[in-house]
Amino acid sequence: MKIKRAFTSVIAGFSIAVGCLAINNLSANAATTQNGVTNDQINQYVNNATLEQKVGQMYVSRTPQDPNQVKNDVSKYNLGGLIVYDADMKGLTQQQFKDKMKSFQDSAQTPLLVGVDQEGGLVSRLTHSGLVQQNGNQFAFPRKQYEEGGMKEVVDDAEKNATLLRSLGINWNYAPDADYSTKPGTFMWDRTFGQGYQQTADYLSKVVPAWQHDNLVASTLKHFPGYGDAADTHTGFAENSKSLTELENQDMVPFKAGMKAGADSVMVTHVIYNKIDPEYPASLSPKINSLIRNNCNYNGVIVTDALEMGAITDFAKEHGNASVDVLAVKAGNDMIMTTDYATGIKEIVSAVKAGEIPESQINASVTRILQLKNKLGLLKPENLMFRKPTNNNNNNTSTIINPGNTDHKNPSVISENNSITISGITYNNDKKVAFINGKVSDPAAEGSMIMTATSANTGKKITTAVVGGKGVFAIELPMTNEVQNVKITSDDDSYAAVTTKVEAIKADKPVVNTDQNNKQNSSTEKQTNKQNNSVKDEVNITLNTEKQANSAKKNTQVVSKNINSEKTTVTNPVYKSAIKTNYQGKNVITTSHDSAAHAVAQKSNNNAKVLPKTGTKENIVALFGLAITSTTALFGLALRKKN
Repeated sequence: MKIKRAFTSVIAGFSIAVGCLAINNLSANAATTQNGVTNDQINQYVNNATLEQKVGQMYVSRTPQDPNQVKNDVSKYNLGGLIVYDADMKGLTQQQFKDKMKSFQDSAQTPLLVGVDQEGGLVSRLTHSGLVQQNGNQFAFPRKQYEEGGMKEVVDDAEKNATLLRSLGINWNYAPDADYSTKPGTFMWDRTFGQGYQQTADYLSKVVPAWQHDNLVASTLKHFPGYGDAADTHTGFAENSKSLTELENQDMVPFKAGMKAGADSVMVTHVIYNKIDPEYPASLSPKINSLIRNNCNYNGVIVTDALEMGAITDFAKEHGNASVDVLAVKAGNDMIMTTDYATGIKEIVSAVKAGEIPESQINASVTRILQLKNKLGLLKPENLMFRKPTNNNNNNTSTIINPGNTDHKNPSVISENNSITISGITYNNDKKVAFINGKVSDPAAEGSMIMTATSANTGKKITTAVVGGKGVFAIELPMTNEVQNVKITSDDDSYAAVTTKVEAIKADKPVVNTDQNNKQNSSTEKQTNKQNNSVKDEVNITLNTEKQANSAKKNTQVVSKNINSEKTTVTNPVYKSAIKTNYQGKNVITTSHDSAAHAVAQKSNNNAKVLPKTGTKENIVALFGLAITSTTALFGLALRKKN
């Protein structure tokens, strides 16, 4: 009986335990259904959404300063997220900012990821904007928090700040910084944890869960694969020469620890890693992105750093103004941080339709984005149903206003403490592009402030640039045939505008030949004239000359066909140059020994071909062959005249 009673008790206990577990599971499923969506619902959305709607979800844009534009564009383009900066917070109470964010969310069919750079220290949008007051070390750089209060203070402040961000309507933080810098004074030094690679890894394993507690805020590991001691990508190119092995054993160690701790996203830097991909910045490099998926086995959201930064605008200009949005998707990024969604969405859609990007890749990215939104408690079933875009402008038009431009007016007055200083103007080699270099007085403006160059005469906007580290900026603008008076303003109107002058394009100076070039030209001319005179009396000799030339083409290394131009120069390693002269509709090949180059226009109308370079032995044979050919031709001419 005792055994039976004991067995009955065990069974009862087990049944209760299973029952509790079942209830917990039902509760969890009920919560998912009531407060979120299922994976099946996400998959159904991805399968039914238009390509344009899906690509729209991949965009995180700097928040436009016209609230109506935000509401209209969020709905029209189905944007995935916004990033807020100082300009979006200045002059507002916390309640006003919350209401502002809520109005944006209300305009979105699919709720927005609202991101911010809240690392601490100089990269603290909350305190720098004045939206939140400084409170001891709560908003300091983690390096300082750790030095003064140890890891407990770092973790506690991360938890408090995550709760604060969500209460303000922000659900995505572009922190913590997983970089490690070895040199004080470098661009990233202050923002790093500063305790070595493994210590940084230990820090991330603790701070990531703190930032992401209760799924209030998504955290971001940046700037993959490790910024190191590179220069500031806000203002131009930056390079890192570490090998893959060095990165794996050093810079990527903290990132892997943060990923293992469950980080929701990873941000890719714009630094160029010469020994991995010497052509593309990391954010546009498939080789770098593959390290995240394949080397680190990470399946969270990958987001680019802001594509408006100087490193990327410089890259685009050097590559024929290539679509960096398309390149970013081709590289493997899930989300693109940029403001040109109106153009970029069309370009990406076209690339997909052209077969350059698989639609399955787009689907995978959107699935990750929606799963993150669901984890943050943003999604409801109705958010995945389709509705027509709403228009919040009274005139039913969408006026595109560049985010961060001077249309935004903060409710502040010009401050004597805020100033813009022009440190100098430099020009490129051909004097057609000018670079206005300057600095704003607030070093914490890094990444958040936009400088705008306008014509002081017409008021027309020319271009913009993002402020970099220590408040430094570099504005690149095209020169004109006249001197330009350029007005430089900030999107923070507490800074007084400054005006500077940019030189006019100078007329190109005539090219003066050196003595060597003169000799070369003279020699070439003599050779041409000599050959022309040899055929001047009898046009038919050209046919014989062409026939003889073709018989020796293996030795002379030149293949010619009729050309339309009067004269075309083609160089050859044996004779240094070969000149085709059109004489009365026929081509005659002459040679010169004066040019040192070897070039043939491969796409010219005559379809000229370059044969492999020959050695000394072949050159001697070629010269001997040409000599025989020329002698035979002249001897034939003499016989004809005699007859």
